[in-house]
Amino acid sequence: MGKKEQSTQKANQRVEAVLELLRKQSPLTLKQEKFCNNACVERFLKAKGDNVKKAAKCLRSCLSWRESIGSENLIADEFSAELAEGVAYVAGHDDESRPVLIFRIKQDYQKFHSQKQFTRLLVFTLEVATATMPKNVEQFVLLFDASKLTIIPF
Repeated sequence: MGKKEQSTQKANQRVEAVLELLRKQSPLTLKQEKFCNNACVERFLKAKGDNVKKAAKCLRSCLSWRESIGSENLIADEFSAELAEGVAYVAGHDDESRPVLIFRIKQDYQKFHSQKQFTRLLVFTLEVATATMPKNVEQFVLLFDASKLTIIPF
């Protein structure tokens, strides 16, 4: 077995170890299982220096946060007004195949929407962008258009 194959085998073992720790804590839903694919778990491992326990803990926190905002139940209908107004959308891909997300920040958005609703819109848009990413792409471009904001001096 070559070095590359050994490295791939070790990476797969670490991914499985993270998933095993997660499942020991509590069973994963089908959507959580889908979210915790190899690429996802590898990103958490990379972020935590290949430490299986730390990656599992961080990923469990992520899953809990996603559950708290209801990310599994996000649908476009919930954001029909925002989508129609172009508040948030995926504007295609750049030259490196990264999704380009646009958020247009409007002065009065917070008057009519809660922070939780904005977070749900952000997560929905990120989920749409992530679904369009080719397998070899691990980044996206996020642009905030604040041209509609009025800054009031103190």
